Amino acid sequence: MLKLIIGAAVVLLAIGCESNHLNNNYPKCVQSYIDNFLENNNKQTPSASVDKYLYKGDYVYVLNFQNFPDGQSSVISTSCEPLCSLGGFDGPYNDCEEFEDAKFIETVWVDPR
Repeated sequence: MLKLIIGAAVVLLAIGCESNHLNNNYPKCVQSYIDNFLENNNKQTPSASVDKYLYKGDYVYVLNFQNFPDGQSSVISTSCEPLCSLGGFDGPYNDCEEFEDAKFIETVWVDPR
C-alpha cells in the first residue's frame, strides 16, 4: 500500500511540474534567445512568448519579447538568422514583406514566471 501511495505522489508531482516551454518544438538556438531573455529581463505583462509560423515556405520563429507599445518582435529562421521585424512605430508588418500571409503554426514557448 505504501508503494502505491509513493507511486501516486511521484506521478502527481511529475504532472504538476511546470516547464518554461510548451513542447520543445523549436531549435536549440531559439532556447539560447529564451535563456538570455530570462536572465536579463523581469516578468512582463503580457508574457513574453515565441510563436512558430510558416512564412514564404519556411518555418520561422517570432520572438515576442517586447511588452510596450511600438515594440518590435524579431522574426528569425530555424537556424536563428534574423530575417525581419514585426511591429514597431511604422506598423504591424513594416519589415517583413507579406507577413500577413504567414500561417500561424503554434506558440512554442510562454514565459512561465
